[in-house]
Amino acid sequence: MTRRERLERKLEKRREWAESRDRKAAEAFQRADLREEKSGIPFGQPILVGHHSERRHRRAIERADSAMRRGVESADMATHHRSKAAGLENQLVGTIFSDDPDAVEALEAKIAGLEAERERNKQANRIIRKKPKNESTPEKIAALTALLGSEAEAVALFTPDFCGRVGIPSYRSQNLSGNIKRCRDRLKSVKRQQDRAKRAEESGGLVIDRAEGANWCQVTFEEKPERAILKALKAAGYHWGGGCWTGRKSRLPAEVAELEAAQS
Repeated sequence: MTRRERLERKLEKRREWAESRDRKAAEAFQRADLREEKSGIPFGQPILVGHHSERRHRRAIERADSAMRRGVESADMATHHRSKAAGLENQLVGTIFSDDPDAVEALEAKIAGLEAERERNKQANRIIRKKPKNESTPEKIAALTALLGSEAEAVALFTPDFCGRVGIPSYRSQNLSGNIKRCRDRLKSVKRQQDRAKRAEESGGLVIDRAEGANWCQVTFEEKPERAILKALKAAGYHWGGGCWTGRKSRLPAEVAELEAAQS
């Protein structure tokens, strides 16, 4: 099961829990109203201390209050579950997971979009810096509108910011460059991960990459192995990351070595 599929299951569960809590809240609120009505005491009437109805009146208030509290608690939990569900939904929409089938294509498209944005920023600043430097002219506004697609945005670029800067500040391009590098590094990692997964599939379910001249290796499974193998890897000090288990060659669990030997 991929990470996206696991998050989708969590999202579905959160929505189910929210709906269940909504029903419980509605039932509790209705129960509180019915208990007030069935008490036989007019709504708003104060407790008649010493009257034969005092005990019955107090019990009715306590039961209605208890039901109302349970309703409020369920309503709060429904709101909590909906908030968590919204966070999961945003994560599913805006995140590229490494084990997505189209992760490579999605990362390449994201990199292309970031590079295009960085180039637009550079072109916009070149236009703004033309003589008269940092001053608005009809020609500059027309060129910026054609580049950015918005005349209002083009005009706004000539308004100094809190530091007195005109145009697109350099930190935005620096941030874009940082994001581009991060995405490129991740793209390389995803490609390596997919390559290992493909080799694991072709070799029969398991591939072990042993480092030359170093005491570590990477263990990649085609599918999630049995719990006993996972426990053995953890006990041997192997850690999970990037789609594989990494640890010392000298501490490779016997269960994993047997699986590798069985493939030969």
